[in-house]
Amino acid sequence: MNSNVLKDGDITENIIAFKVNNSYKENMPKTELYDITRGCWRISYKMAQYADYAFSVYKGTIKEVYKIEKWLRAEELQRTTFPDEEVPKGRYGFVGKIAEKEIRDKYIEKVIEYKKGEQAPFKYLPNKKAFISKRKICNNEVIEEIQKIEKEIVPLNIDEESKKAIVNVRVNQGKFRDLLLKRYNNKCCLCDVKNQKFLIASHIKPWAKSESKEKADVNNGFLMCPNHDRLFDKGYITFDDDGKIKISNKLTKTDCIFLNVDSKMHIEQLTDGNKKYLKFHREKVFET
Repeated sequence: MNSNVLKDGDITENIIAFKVNNSYKENMPKTELYDITRGCWRISYKMAQYADYAFSVYKGTIKEVYKIEKWLRAEELQRTTFPDEEVPKGRYGFVGKIAEKEIRDKYIEKVIEYKKGEQAPFKYLPNKKAFISKRKICNNEVIEEIQKIEKEIVPLNIDEESKKAIVNVRVNQGKFRDLLLKRYNNKCCLCDVKNQKFLIASHIKPWAKSESKEKADVNNGFLMCPNHDRLFDKGYITFDDDGKIKISNKLTKTDCIFLNVDSKMHIEQLTDGNKKYLKFHREKVFET
């Protein structure tokens, strides 16, 4: 057996391997290789969220490794080497950077074996079962963490606002927040605040109204700065299914200026799960 061939046990990260057979050329510019690797793919947006890295694979050999930062709709991708590109709807691509040296050294020029007749343009590694298993484990850990928090605060003789404050602190130290940090690239989903000390894991459907699985569902969360988290939590802003902001009539123009709220704001890349929870938020939380 070729010692250069990767086995499942050699792969310790969740990876999506993209075939670039039709576009790859020897000594092609780095920007072009990046662009042909990152999009545009008819891929499950939900599954893609759990990928740490992307392989650029030419005829089975890994030519480059990228660290994935976030996924966008293909039409929002802005691949500089394809300036006039028109892409069909329902496709996605990633934004990222060349992986760190130890990861590249581990995988560059290694070989991926494809089964006979395996024609799909991308492949989940180490294998799809392990890829999905990692996702389930992550979700279960979040649920367990939330149930532990709830159990701990039951005996406390405190009001609902105080309970909520305790929950928010704990949630923002845990795995639910980690998932949102990854999804939104360590940045408020509505503005440019990037300091992680200020970023809050905001539940779309309020904590008190959510079932355990809903509380743990990353689709029931946005990563927000303190201003936008407070406004969203109190129902002074919400979003439509295209991610466009809706501002309550109870906010004055002066409020909007000082709280950094603008009618042009929007959240990129809403999932179907986000939309389900946002429907609840618009109907039950938003102050018209």
